[in-house]
Amino acid sequence: MPFKDFLEELGLLIHHRSVISCVYPKLVALEAVNELTTLNCAYPGLISTSGEAVRVHLQQNQHPAVVFVTEHLVDGSGLDLIEALGESPLDHRAILILTHNHALSPVALASSSLSGVVLDHNIGGPTCVLVEALRAVNRHQRFIDPELSSSGTAVDDRDKLSERELEVLKLVADGMSNREVATQLFLAPATVRDHVQSVMRKLNVRSRTAAAVAGLKQGLLAGS
Repeated sequence: MPFKDFLEELGLLIHHRSVISCVYPKLVALEAVNELTTLNCAYPGLISTSGEAVRVHLQQNQHPAVVFVTEHLVDGSGLDLIEALGESPLDHRAILILTHNHALSPVALASSSLSGVVLDHNIGGPTCVLVEALRAVNRHQRFIDPELSSSGTAVDDRDKLSERELEVLKLVADGMSNREVATQLFLAPATVRDHVQSVMRKLNVRSRTAAAVAGLKQGLLAGS
């Protein structure tokens, strides 16, 4: 699809929002994302590398926005900006752009303030994920780049996680300790410990953090 037609298709999915590009440093995604900021003339967009500049822009322009953010910004963390967007009374939607060597924790990636997570190299390629990400955002759904969901070690049919193990994994990904998980699920701490060990065995990992990462990559944390 020609780039112009591609942008027009994306423009139809913006739905009366301004578009903000807060991308640092320069990524494959930059051209496509920056072009999106000009598609809705009714509400001014913004191209910046600064989280503070985005905050100021949104204070001055009280309209819902789709904000594309990278993990690192010139003046701090992209996740901090996304969390701030989630606290706004306006219906902002934040889409996180990750590089292949991102360093975010599974807890951060599971943040409820995130509307979508896409990989940089999939934005400009033939499997561009922006269309699907924006469609999901418009449906009030959370979008995770399929590559993130498929790049983990597959779970054998014999070793699928039970419903209880999935509950435990989601709470572990939220940063809870075994004792906190036990309190949340009304279980004994020793029972939670056994569930965590079972999850780690089934996902073929050696730590709680690695289990949470594997769960995210395999789509086991969707809807959490």
